[in-house]
Amino acid sequence: VTGYFGVPGARENSLAFRSADDAFVLGQHLRDCLQQASQKTSERSSLLTIAIIGAGPSGVELAATLADLLPEWYEALEGCPDDIRIVVVQRGDEILKGLDSDQLRETARKALGNRRVTVDLLLEASVEAVEPNRIRYEQGGETHLIETDTIVWTAGNAVHPLIKALPVTQRDRSGRLEVTPALQLPEFPNVFAGGDCSVNTADPQPATAQVAYQQGAAIASNISALLQGNALSAAEVNLRGTLLKLGMEEGAAEIFDKFEIKGHLGHVVRHATYLSLLPTPVRNIKVGAQWLTDEIFEQVLNV
Repeated sequence: VTGYFGVPGARENSLAFRSADDAFVLGQHLRDCLQQASQKTSERSSLLTIAIIGAGPSGVELAATLADLLPEWYEALEGCPDDIRIVVVQRGDEILKGLDSDQLRETARKALGNRRVTVDLLLEASVEAVEPNRIRYEQGGETHLIETDTIVWTAGNAVHPLIKALPVTQRDRSGRLEVTPALQLPEFPNVFAGGDCSVNTADPQPATAQVAYQQGAAIASNISALLQGNALSAAEVNLRGTLLKLGMEEGAAEIFDKFEIKGHLGHVVRHATYLSLLPTPVRNIKVGAQWLTDEIFEQVLNV
């Protein structure tokens, strides 16, 4: 679940960004703000300022996408896109801090500065409080304010209440369940756990979907082995790289953390990867064929 780390007012006065429902609520909220801004002369600045708390993958992807999308929406309302301001507030001194790749981090930084609306990065800025329509943060020993009608919290995660309530004592400092290499709970060997609710302290993995996806397959295999009385196997996770959405038609893909593909081709690779993970092969083929046909047709038109 979304983690607010005890920041006063953060839970009550910001929008979460974790689920499809969250994205829908945010989209409707932004449309309402743009509609109001197009009809007002006062309070327009606050309506057109979007503050994103946290410069991890979610915050960076959201900022880049909104910087391309919101100008289109606002132009349709006969507004001036130059009036839109997007601010990313980051406690640390760099974006995408959890990534090992400086190259991908630099690609993302350049992409944020090359959108239709420039994204302002406030680094080493610690949020002190989130108030209704206002953020108070400390930077360089001074307190600053951002007046905004849109505050999106992407600063981190916390363990789900269901996991907290389990009668399990072996946990890490964050409250995640400690598991064996086979992803069993040591206290309850018939129970398996994977994804970001658990951790193998001997081989910790990043809290990403590709890790959870592979751990889920390993758990299924081990449950089958357990039922048949066979030996269990340690879960093997192969990190295939990092995918980032950096605007409406731009992305970056670092394959096996060695080869970087960026720009529109990076967007194509990212999109194709997500299509390959749709539930059934038949749906993969149908949606993939339709999307690739549209993509090729668009390229031909552009030529």
